[in-house]
Amino acid sequence: MKMTKHPLGTLVETDVLVIGSGASGCGAALGARDQGLDVVLMDKGKLESSGCIGGGNDHYMAVLDEPGEAHDTVEDLIKFYAKPLNGWSPAMLQNGWYAHMKYFLDVLGKAGVQFSKKADGTYLRTQGFGQPGRWWVHIANGMTIKRAMARIVRDAGINTLDNVMAVKILTDNGKACGALGWNVRTGEFVLVRAKTVVSAQGRSATRGTDNSTHNPFNVWMYPYNTSAGVVLGYDVGAAVTELDTYQRATMLPKGYGCPGMNGINSSGAHEINALGERFMGKYDPMMENGVRNNQIQGTFQEQMEGSGPPFYMDMRHVDKDVVHELQYILMPGDKATFGDWADCTGTDFQHKLL
Repeated sequence: MKMTKHPLGTLVETDVLVIGSGASGCGAALGARDQGLDVVLMDKGKLESSGCIGGGNDHYMAVLDEPGEAHDTVEDLIKFYAKPLNGWSPAMLQNGWYAHMKYFLDVLGKAGVQFSKKADGTYLRTQGFGQPGRWWVHIANGMTIKRAMARIVRDAGINTLDNVMAVKILTDNGKACGALGWNVRTGEFVLVRAKTVVSAQGRSATRGTDNSTHNPFNVWMYPYNTSAGVVLGYDVGAAVTELDTYQRATMLPKGYGCPGMNGINSSGAHEINALGERFMGKYDPMMENGVRNNQIQGTFQEQMEGSGPPFYMDMRHVDKDVVHELQYILMPGDKATFGDWADCTGTDFQHKLL
């Protein structure tokens, strides 16, 4: 990275500029760095906490081709995800996703991320989101996963521009050649000139106040994300697709969302309505382990018919060791205050409806 003074502020020159230092941005930056390129990673936040993964994570998705494991091949992954509404081609899924699942699982594990394992040393994986195979590895210390990722990025020699928000992608004859950034703390401008520009800014626009608690901070993404990252690409001619179908599992005014639902459902929990009925079989053949969209729509339909709220997760019949992991390892790993909330409310997965 070369830095010089410029009439507008600071001029940075590099081979590859990656805008957005969340999980995807870090992956793109590491991939470019592995090819021997000079890389600059720019984000409005700090690398150690940026992106939605900075708020914690409970699972890592991995198709691993383990012997004897059903539906655990790249063909299974492609069959499930290569659909018109997703916008992913088989080549994208195989080369851009599947090829990196095992690689980053190993990299993150060596960096200190505690992935749950079985007695034989293989990863503990569960099935979720209506997928055919057990693709989700549990994470015990998910609140610190982004810090581990940041150490990997910094140790790789990747240059970071923390607290610098991209406000415009620059072009030359129709080709992206850099970006104009603004330091959210100092107010200074940064111009980045690059041979290649990668936008990894996410595609979600958070409903800042329209979520289940009406608290702007209790949301999946950064609470004031307006999808400006999508607009930046659109302004310079990038194709923007699937925005009308993405996040279709989120509903207003509530925006149903619960940390750990994938792990809880895939461990055998039952969803119960206010009448004490297990109802998800009416909306998905895989019951509570069905696709998230059907879970949301089914719960909403039950509410419209007067069968709730409230709605509950019933884990009283689940193996006590599994329930203990869900309450004391998985959930606090995704949301640091979950244990405090459970203590205050007397929540006990083994004996009480959630």
